[in-house]
Amino acid sequence: MYVFDRKQEVYEIAGVKIGGQPGEYATVLAGTIFYAKHYIVEDADKGIFDKKEAERLIKMQEEMSDVTGNPIMLQIFSESPEAMEKEIEFCAEVSDAPFLIDSTVAEAKIAGMKYCDEVGLSDRAIYNSINVSCSQEELEEIKNSKISAAILLGFNPKDTTVAGKIDLMETGAGTFEKGLLALAREDLGITKPLFDPATLPIGAGCGSSCLSGFVVKSKYGIPVGLGIHNAPSAWVWLKRYRKEHAKKVKKNGKTVWEGIGAEVFHLCDVGSNIIPILLGQDFVMYGPIENAPLVFPLCGMIDMIVAEAAQSEHGLQTNEPHPYFKMSE
Repeated sequence: MYVFDRKQEVYEIAGVKIGGQPGEYATVLAGTIFYAKHYIVEDADKGIFDKKEAERLIKMQEEMSDVTGNPIMLQIFSESPEAMEKEIEFCAEVSDAPFLIDSTVAEAKIAGMKYCDEVGLSDRAIYNSINVSCSQEELEEIKNSKISAAILLGFNPKDTTVAGKIDLMETGAGTFEKGLLALAREDLGITKPLFDPATLPIGAGCGSSCLSGFVVKSKYGIPVGLGIHNAPSAWVWLKRYRKEHAKKVKKNGKTVWEGIGAEVFHLCDVGSNIIPILLGQDFVMYGPIENAPLVFPLCGMIDMIVAEAAQSEHGLQTNEPHPYFKMSE
């Protein structure tokens, strides 16, 4: 384990602290809800979903947070502006956790941001994300919003290496007139920037994605995190292995994979979430929220190991809540 030479920023978002040196604060874990083809969603465009089951999943993540000491965020992924407003409203009513405004549709994210401004939720929201695909209109909306926290996505389509991601952060890489970090802070009013290196597939840049988080924390001291589960989920070899060693079956009205291939796929998906923690990162977007019962004890164990090294080898103080205090018995 290691200590960064540069002072590491620690943000507080809706009571959750994120950032710092490895081992100082517990890794913040964010489960995704309402994602594409999520079994609880009945109509993705209209934002119709099984509220009882959605609440159960949210409360389950909160319970696992209580068990391990890992703070939480909700990654709200919506398909439309209408759905985004309904889903934010619901999540804010059943949980006090900070949440990510996320979508592949810019209009949906903008609608969510405006809704948060209108109803007083901006201090709990994290915009996901400011990236090379953002239009000038979207950037203006971010600038005019009350939201102060946003994820900066380090995807540089011209160069997927660590150097390419740093070029994007420092110069804009030919897309922006200034570096992504300066743009967010100076032009858009983002006082709590978080960095996501952008997870690329295994064999097509995943290694650089993981390594770049280390470099960003070293150079800028801002919190870093990954949605690393996307790498094994998109891994062609793993999907082929599942297909060869498992089969689809109907269970409780849902189609699921069953067999050793399915177990291996799930193991790689869930297990990948330890990688950012071992690399000194601060938050993990671990994927489907229903994976919380497996993800939290696993990540909590790694947090304990990192904290133990931070204390004994570097004299750092570990702050509560943390698995080091919750899971040491």
